Amino acid sequence: MKNILYICFLGMIFLSCQSQPEGTHETWWINSSKVDCVGVGPQSCFQISKAEEFDRQNWELFYSEIEGFEYEPGNIYHIKLEIIDKTGELPADASSKSYKLLEVLSVESDLSLRLTNIWKVIQVGELQNPVGSLDGNELTFEFNASEKTYFGQLGCNTIRGGIAENDGENLKLGLGATTMMACPDMETEQKISKALIETTRYQIQENELVFFDPEGTELIRFKAVD
Repeated sequence: MKNILYICFLGMIFLSCQSQPEGTHETWWINSSKVDCVGVGPQSCFQISKAEEFDRQNWELFYSEIEGFEYEPGNIYHIKLEIIDKTGELPADASSKSYKLLEVLSVESDLSLRLTNIWKVIQVGELQNPVGSLDGNELTFEFNASEKTYFGQLGCNTIRGGIAENDGENLKLGLGATTMMACPDMETEQKISKALIETTRYQIQENELVFFDPEGTELIRFKAVD
């Protein structure tokens, strides 16, 4: 009788183990900010990369949650997780997989986010504290590192564009779209436009942002508005 009970017990353990869904293990990079996205409805999505080496230029949207993962914006994570196929009937709008954190392999602050702010132009070339040629207002630029965009005042026209590269030190701005007003004085606008195009690197120190060309020459200097 004891042998029969023991065999039954082993059989139950075996069936229990067999019933557990098998998961696959993957390593992902998680970007330092979520972005607005639309799944079933509007939501915020992780930006993930499954590449072996970190590549901040290529991300894909991830619409689900990761069990056990405590995310803090501003950090770049490298994690190991388990992916399991769900069983049974699922709602039409539900993911067919579940995701569980196994290990946080690394966490680093994303220095590129320091660029995000509203900055006042205080010098471009030899020109100090330039202002708008029509209204006399200070010229400001807003950089958004998470959304990879920038918007600013050139002196006469405004410019809006994308940030092609930003790793916290190296910076490349995409060619922006500008308004097409003709003003009596276009010198400031031309200098700022040229500085933006030639920028390859930047520094932030003591509330000031400085853009440099490949030779290390200062092109344009900003001061944080807030």
